[in-house]
Amino acid sequence: MDFDRRQGTCPQGETSAGWHGPYPTSSPTAAPLIVARFTKSRCRPCPVRTRCTTTADSARSVGFLPRELHDLQLRVRAEQQTPQWQARYAVRSGVEGTINELAHGHGMRHCRYRGQHKAHLLVVSG
Repeated sequence: MDFDRRQGTCPQGETSAGWHGPYPTSSPTAAPLIVARFTKSRCRPCPVRTRCTTTADSARSVGFLPRELHDLQLRVRAEQQTPQWQARYAVRSGVEGTINELAHGHGMRHCRYRGQHKAHLLVVSG
């Protein structure tokens, strides 16, 4: 994505015909999206079209984050490839696996009793 020229470039080197947005998303907590659209005349004859889109009739549209968030996302993804980050995440992964086992394997999201005293008994008895 070329934010300065407001153009997207596909893997085959075609540039987008339009750049629209940022548009608000349906979720109030999600970031707005920018949409780059490619024309049918450029997308239809492409030899690798099936790797980009599954639609048979229309052109490809690509949604992506605004520049600041896009750059942040690239930096974070690069950081996730470092051994230091992976070692730190290994601890979190173990904790999340344990919580997932309790929640899904043993029904710990729901208390089978009503009342604080009975619920406390469930927690301490395991």
